[in-house]
Amino acid sequence: MYIQQIARQIINRSCFSTAAINEGTFLDQVMAYFNKAAGHTKISQDKLDFYKSTDIVIKFNLPLVRDDGTYVCVPAYRAQHKTYRLPTKGGTRLSPHINIEEVEALSFLMTLKNSILDLPYGGAKGGIGINPRKFSKREIETLMRRYTLELAKKNFIGAAIDVPGPDLGTGEQEMSWMKDAYTKFKGHQDINSVGCVTGKAINQGGISGRQESTGMGIFFATREILNDVKYCQSVGIESSLKGKSIIIQGYGNVGSFCAKYMYDYGAKIIGVAEHDGSIYNPNGINPYELAAHKTKTGGVKGFVNAQKYWEDEQAIYQQCDIFIPAAFEKTVNANNADKFNCKIIAEGANGPTTMAAEDKLLAKGVIFLPDILLNAGGVTVSYLEWLKNLKHINPGRMTRRWEEQAKHRILEVIKMSTGLNINIKDSKIAKKMLEGPSETDLVHTALEQSMIEAVKNIMATSQEYKVNLRLAAYISAINKLNEHFEISGVEA
Repeated sequence: MYIQQIARQIINRSCFSTAAINEGTFLDQVMAYFNKAAGHTKISQDKLDFYKSTDIVIKFNLPLVRDDGTYVCVPAYRAQHKTYRLPTKGGTRLSPHINIEEVEALSFLMTLKNSILDLPYGGAKGGIGINPRKFSKREIETLMRRYTLELAKKNFIGAAIDVPGPDLGTGEQEMSWMKDAYTKFKGHQDINSVGCVTGKAINQGGISGRQESTGMGIFFATREILNDVKYCQSVGIESSLKGKSIIIQGYGNVGSFCAKYMYDYGAKIIGVAEHDGSIYNPNGINPYELAAHKTKTGGVKGFVNAQKYWEDEQAIYQQCDIFIPAAFEKTVNANNADKFNCKIIAEGANGPTTMAAEDKLLAKGVIFLPDILLNAGGVTVSYLEWLKNLKHINPGRMTRRWEEQAKHRILEVIKMSTGLNINIKDSKIAKKMLEGPSETDLVHTALEQSMIEAVKNIMATSQEYKVNLRLAAYISAINKLNEHFEISGVEA
C-alpha cells in the first residue's frame, strides 16, 4: 500500500516531453530568467551576482542495506541558496534525477518565492537520489532517518536553521520520519525540535490544510488575476475563472486539489495527463471522480468518463483556455511549444517552462502566470505550521470559543433591538455561521489573504515596469533582496 501511495506522487518523466540539450540545465533557465528581470532594475551587476549565488550546497552519501541484503550507496543533497534570513526553507524530494544543479536551482526559486510572499526565510532545497517505486517502505524510512541525522550532524536542519518540507516523492509520512529522527537526536536540547520540518502528519505536529495548500494557492492566485478586468483587457483575454476550460498535467496533490477548487468555482476540467497516459472530455471531467479512480488504479487510464485516451501526453495539446503544468520542471519546452493550443499557462510545478518555449508562446499571445507566485501556497501554509510548532499551541485554541460566544451576544443584541424572532436551532447554516473558526478555517483564510496580497504586488510591479507577470515576480523578489542587503550589509 505504501509503495502504491508513493508511486502516485511520482510522475514518470518518460511519458512527457523533455527539453532539448541546447536549452541548458534547470539552473541555467532560472539564471536566465533572473538576469532578464534584473536588467529592468538599477541594481549594480556585482550585487546581482551576489544575490543569485548559492551560499552553500552539500552532497553526501547514505549507506543502505537493502531488503535482499545487498549494499548500496545513495547520493543525498541539501542546498541553502541564501541564509540572509533564518531559517532557510524548502522541500525534500525523492528522485533519481536529482543532482547538485537541480537543488541549487530549486533553492534559488525558494529564495525568490519566500521573498514574494514576505516569508521570513531564505531559500533551500534538498533530496535523496532514488526512485521510490523501487524501494520498500522500510528502505525509504531508513534513508529518510539517516538523511535527517546526517543533516543534523552537519548543523543543516532545525527550526532556527533549515526547515525541510515535502516535495516530489515525499509527503507527511516522510516528514514525520524526519521529525521523529531529529527530535530523538536533538529534542533534549531544542524545545522547538518539532518545528524542524513541515508537512508532517497532524498528530506529529502538522497543521490542517497543508496537503491541499499548493493547489489551493494556484486557484486563489489564478482567480485573483482573472478577476482583474483591466489587466485581462490589456492582454486580450476574457476575465473571470468561471467557465474557463482547463487541462492539467500531473494529477498528484497539486494538480488534483487545484482541479477540485477550480471545478467548484465554476471552471471546466476537460483534460488530464498522468504517468500512464492522458484523457480528454470537452464536456468536462469531474475531478472528484477522477481522484477516486486514480486512488484505486494508480493512474487515469480506464477512467469511464473520458471521451478520449492517449498513451502519451496528447491531451495537453488540445484547445483550452488554461493549461496547468503541475508535474515537474521543463515540461513546456522548445520541442513541444508549438503544439499548445491554450490562452493561459498557469504554472503549478517548479520551473515547468523553458525560456525558449516561453519566447515561442509569448509570440503566439499566450499569457504566463509564473510558478514563483502561483505555487507559493505550500510554503505559505508551511510557515503557519512552523509558527504553530514554535508557539506550542494550535491556531485558534485560545480564541475560538470566545469568538463563538461573541457572535451569539451580537445576535442577541440584534434580536433585542429589532424585535426579530431569530431561531437558529433548526438551521445548520446559521449554526455554522456562528461557530468560531477552526484551524482549517484559519489556515485557508490566511492562505487566501497571502495570495491576494502577493498577486496585487506583482500586478502593480507589472504595471510600473511595463513587463509581463513572470518578469514582474522576479523584479519584485530581486528588489526586496536588494532592499534587505542595503540595510543589513553583507559582511559579518
